[in-house]
Amino acid sequence: MIPEYKQDASHRLRAAIGHLKAVSAMVDDERYCVDIMKQLAAVQASLEGVQQVLLKNHLSTCVTDAILAGSGESLITELVSALRYSKGIPSMEPAGRAGTTPHPHCGSGETVPGTVEGGTA
Repeated sequence: MIPEYKQDASHRLRAAIGHLKAVSAMVDDERYCVDIMKQLAAVQASLEGVQQVLLKNHLSTCVTDAILAGSGESLITELVSALRYSKGIPSMEPAGRAGTTPHPHCGSGETVPGTVEGGTA
């Protein structure tokens, strides 16, 4: 993972955990429902921010490397499938193409020949 994206994702996750703990305490204390809902919205916003950071990292590394290696189509299909439940992203998966095959180099710490992490050689 690109270091600045990792740091950003970690920061956002810590914020989401803090908000979620506050929500849990509010439920235990039987606080006003609307106040709890507002805190839940903050948790959701934090998690959506993490997802955006991870998407930027994935596009900058795994997808770029796969496209340069000529295997971008399967990785794009995998990404579209993963994002289909994300808020605000319309379904782009064609009928009959459900399911994905994980790309062999993404997330494994390996790089595609002819590339260096974060770009081309």
